[in-house]
Amino acid sequence: MSKSLFVNGISCALLACFNLTPAVASDSLVVTQVNSYSAQQAMNVSSSVTNAAAKLLYQGSFGPTPAALLSAQQVTRQQWIAAQMQLSPSWHYPLTVQYCDGSITPTTIDADNVSRVNDKKSTNPRACLKAQESVWLEHALTAQDQLRQRVAFALSQIFVVSSQEPPLAKYGDGLAWYYDLLVKHSFGNYRDLLQDVTLSPAMGVYLSMQGNRKENLNKNTFPDENYAREVMQLFSIGLYQLDISGQAMLDKQGNKIPSYQQDDVENLARVFTGWDLVANKRYGNRRSGRYDTFMELSPKQHDYQEKQLFGQSIKAGMKADKELSASLDLLFNHPNVGPFISRQLIQRLVSSNPSPDYIKRIAMIFNDNGVGERGDLGAVVQAILLDDEAQGAVTESALKLKEPLLNYVGFLRAFSATPKSEHYQLRQLNGTFGQGAMRSDSVFNFYQPDFQANYQPDLKANDGSSSTLPANQQMTTVSPESQIMVDPLIIKQLSLMFKQTMSNKANFDLDLTEPLALADNSVDMLDYLDQLLLAGKMTPAFKAQLQSHLINIKGQKRQLKEAIYLIVSSADYAVQP
Repeated sequence: MSKSLFVNGISCALLACFNLTPAVASDSLVVTQVNSYSAQQAMNVSSSVTNAAAKLLYQGSFGPTPAALLSAQQVTRQQWIAAQMQLSPSWHYPLTVQYCDGSITPTTIDADNVSRVNDKKSTNPRACLKAQESVWLEHALTAQDQLRQRVAFALSQIFVVSSQEPPLAKYGDGLAWYYDLLVKHSFGNYRDLLQDVTLSPAMGVYLSMQGNRKENLNKNTFPDENYAREVMQLFSIGLYQLDISGQAMLDKQGNKIPSYQQDDVENLARVFTGWDLVANKRYGNRRSGRYDTFMELSPKQHDYQEKQLFGQSIKAGMKADKELSASLDLLFNHPNVGPFISRQLIQRLVSSNPSPDYIKRIAMIFNDNGVGERGDLGAVVQAILLDDEAQGAVTESALKLKEPLLNYVGFLRAFSATPKSEHYQLRQLNGTFGQGAMRSDSVFNFYQPDFQANYQPDLKANDGSSSTLPANQQMTTVSPESQIMVDPLIIKQLSLMFKQTMSNKANFDLDLTEPLALADNSVDMLDYLDQLLLAGKMTPAFKAQLQSHLINIKGQKRQLKEAIYLIVSSADYAVQP
């Protein structure tokens, strides 16, 4: 793999790209009493085992911690996944309510019935939105059920809901309630997830299904088509008919075949009429009613006439909930769903460019988990992480850039970061990282799954000469995350990395106990950081550069901090192992 990272036309060679020779400010890193046992134990384990464990943790969690890395070394990949799936969910809603209004004492959410904590509404909506953000970060950094939380974040980028849509910014607790639906169904059945998302208040408001009215010819009004279109285009079947490997099917003229027609949109929009917030003062009002329980039907606003969807009839007079269920069944059983959803989950967890065979293998598990169940997301996630392409060496075309937010969260996890303030906070997420949980600027997520960066990988031939990818690969290779890796944000992220590592003005304290135990030997220290931060993929040239630089730095603690900063701000760290 080339050791230069090209993002939107910017070439960032290792170290030289950012002129990384940081001056050290005052010491802000918490260094507890040094205990070398864990660090030495990690060094004594086979590097291949350690690196494989670190790679798994980058794919199935928000990044390795020293403790998680040691634990993952002791079990097989399959055992780690199975253990993670048995852990109780870490819910977002109860803690969000507690943080946004301290007078509220939350109860535990039932795993089978995500329900309202109590009827008291916070009088500080802005505090609730901050609380929702704080709870997400706290769970990303500290929750034990890391795999579930990571999958929920992936699902949140498929079933997009955002505080950018008024009035959702005033309902941070409602956003947390929605997010818990994704947590609940991360290892559940896709069909159940689709139903819950459809009837959730946050999605109803975000894509204007809430308050949707049946046709009124006297007023020349028709049902809103927004959710009907997006539930097909983005949440289930996509724009074009796909084969089992996720490749677009073509007609005799070589054109892609649409997976649905405008008539399907219009008929499905009629299905999605009559649903509104519980306890709403007026049908369709968005600023009253409950955002923490499923929407309810207002029968007078529903269209009970016959409908045609994908050439199949939904009979007139059917009960609205049965009609909705029948329509979602049609979407769920569409042959596109397996490859369409599987590809996006692979992209979020493992590879930006999964091979058609990889997609096919996962889509087949989606279609049948081995015991006749369709849509088993737990089986899908397990298959994604156990696939040979997830465990093997990363190729140039398959590489996955870390999402900017996850890049930074992984850095914090690696050193067991604890907040200096009462709660976990990272301000201005969109303005720094271009993303935040449920902060997308549109329903199309922070970036497109098929986004192609303006770059040419520098491939070295055996004789040392440069070449480029063949034309067909240049046309198909995508790097979705690079869509938000633009110059101003990269600079802000590097500045934040520097502040967190080198200054006392950072939001978090880092625990350097483990690497400091090895700081008297720069080779051992860099090997440890290589395993923890890069899953062992540091190149000999990079390691030699670091060693040469550290020789001139006085003090072990300062050497360690500069080594950490140079690694986490490098191009190697920007690529997921």
